[in-house]
Amino acid sequence: MESRKFWAGCISGILVSIAVVCLVFFGNKLHQMFSGGTPAVADAPMLYSTEVQKKVDKLNSMIDFYYVNYKDSDEGLTKESRAEGMYKGLVGSLNDPYSEYYTAKEYEALKESVKGSFEGIGASISMDRVSREFTIVSFTEKSPARDAGMELGDIFYMVDGQKVDGLTLSGLVAIVRGEKGTTVHLTMLRGERREKVDIDVVRDSIESKTVSVNMLDDGIGYMIIAEFDTVTVGQFREGLETLKAAGMEKFLLDLRGNPGGSLGSVLEIADDILPACRVVYTKDSQGNEKDYNSSDKEKLEMPMVVLVDEGSASASEILAGAIKDMKWGTLVGMKTYGKGIVQNVFSLEDGSAIKLTTSRYFTPSGNNIQGIGIEPDVEVEFDMERYEKEDYDNQKEEAIRILKKMK
Repeated sequence: MESRKFWAGCISGILVSIAVVCLVFFGNKLHQMFSGGTPAVADAPMLYSTEVQKKVDKLNSMIDFYYVNYKDSDEGLTKESRAEGMYKGLVGSLNDPYSEYYTAKEYEALKESVKGSFEGIGASISMDRVSREFTIVSFTEKSPARDAGMELGDIFYMVDGQKVDGLTLSGLVAIVRGEKGTTVHLTMLRGERREKVDIDVVRDSIESKTVSVNMLDDGIGYMIIAEFDTVTVGQFREGLETLKAAGMEKFLLDLRGNPGGSLGSVLEIADDILPACRVVYTKDSQGNEKDYNSSDKEKLEMPMVVLVDEGSASASEILAGAIKDMKWGTLVGMKTYGKGIVQNVFSLEDGSAIKLTTSRYFTPSGNNIQGIGIEPDVEVEFDMERYEKEDYDNQKEEAIRILKKMK
């Protein structure tokens, strides 16, 4: 199980789009905080001026009069769908891969994914920032997708006969997910030759298992956190108690390939690990700062090593950055992804929503890692060839070697 999880992490690290990893199958929120309301925008400069309004009306009139639908079917070409496309285009004009407009259906799927349980195919998807391709990067423990024959690295080409070109990540998720017991027909591109593979997946109820633990030699407790969902906090605490009951004296925390998730979840976990300190702070567009602190109620007082790599992003970097800055543990692996910005999701009256980048976050020592990442204390490049041939994880073995020397 560890190997499978780590293999997914390796692929995630290679993909430059890990920060926009799928928000549904594992419930990853990329640091989102649901505000449940509309932001105050009374003093904001208006893009949609009278001149822009006139031009939009003119373009719309020309489309209504001249446009010939050359496709075999006009399915989906309605006033509502055109309006949704316009809203998405407005947010898309920001050229920000983390800001997005959600239709009511997409927003419902997003809210469901926060719970950590949902109905879907049991796979996590990453969207490449450049090619805009959607790739399978990991599976849930009980995955209908994997059972049906999907493989890590498969690229989405069509869903129920519909090409995925031009879809957003949430848009893809909305058509892939569905009611338990229903079937979704997927056409995937596989391997270097990008061969088309048709797969039928029967959707099922999925509960995310985001934490796994086991005891290693010499009293070392090993924990993998795949991402930070609502369910992660309880799974973390249960896993920690399991390790302590088994005699854990040293702690190895694996955040490789962890794309992030809920800010609230990672803060609760940080509060259980760190002493009283400032875990992270944010600055919004107005320069206002907000601190997020840990208490001294709980803390993990034992030697600790944290494994990180290029796929460790967002909330993972908050935890890793705080541990490094507070000198509470040693970071081993490769430089992290570098996502140092926060998104808020604002719901709208018609059930739709908008996600916007609203602030930057900073580690306790004042570092904003956006586009930079966090350097590990001990750099170890992953030996993929040896891992594939011998199932030997050289980064993990180096972390164990370091932990054994710690008192």
